[in-house]
Amino acid sequence: MKKFAILTFLFSLNFALAQDFQGKAEYFSKFILKNKNGDSDAKIDKDVDPEFQKAIDEAIKKASEKKYSLIFNKTESLFEEEKELTKPQAGSMVVTIDFSGGGKKYLNLKENITKCEDEIFGKEFLIEEPLKKMEWKLIDETKKIGDYTCQKAELIIPVSEKDLKEYEEFLKRDAVKPQLFKMDKPQDKKIVAWYTSEIPVALGPNNYWGLPGLILELNEENLIFLCSKVTLSNKAKYTINPPSNGKKVSQKEFDEIEKKKLDSMRDEDGNIIFQTTD
Repeated sequence: MKKFAILTFLFSLNFALAQDFQGKAEYFSKFILKNKNGDSDAKIDKDVDPEFQKAIDEAIKKASEKKYSLIFNKTESLFEEEKELTKPQAGSMVVTIDFSGGGKKYLNLKENITKCEDEIFGKEFLIEEPLKKMEWKLIDETKKIGDYTCQKAELIIPVSEKDLKEYEEFLKRDAVKPQLFKMDKPQDKKIVAWYTSEIPVALGPNNYWGLPGLILELNEENLIFLCSKVTLSNKAKYTINPPSNGKKVSQKEFDEIEKKKLDSMRDEDGNIIFQTTD
């Protein structure tokens, strides 16, 4: 056993020091909608038709439960969704929901930059931003994820001015006429990550970074990313191609364009018009 442990340690050390160290981590996501009482709730008015409520719940579940891959080396990563073909549904109400930010996400620690693909109703954008340091707090807790021992870390993301402004606008509309989709007052977001120093890269899903090991589980309050498989290689097995499609904009510019488009789609009561199919 001692000999085996020493060999395993030497292999891990040599692997970590390899200049062409690469890997691929596979994740799946799950979205858990909870209201203040802890119940599943899509924030829809209580008088809405139950069939419509059911369609909304199913759409959110479908939009969130996806598979992703993270290709990485010591300084770069590319996070993207693994697309799957879906069969059309018939005979019942169907609502389609797609969360923004679903495009490829690239991160480069050496060049201190992120590049993310996104779209606004079919129009593609490439959001480029400098890396922002993440102030992680390391927690003295461990657990096993697969074969890896992981440590816990927490990150607090303050409420953005964008979210606060959207909430203020919602309150104004709701005061004039009760809105179909309700909105809670935005709060600081607590991120919980479980990382393993056995894979010594400061990277993770959804462009989270800055921990002394690969993030295998990430909890964004309601959205959870969990790693199901990791493949490591000291050979040039994977190619990381930064995203390049779409108009280049900053995050601020993208948010302004998105808001302008959504405002143009509101009806006289302030609700955003969308389509359902029977």
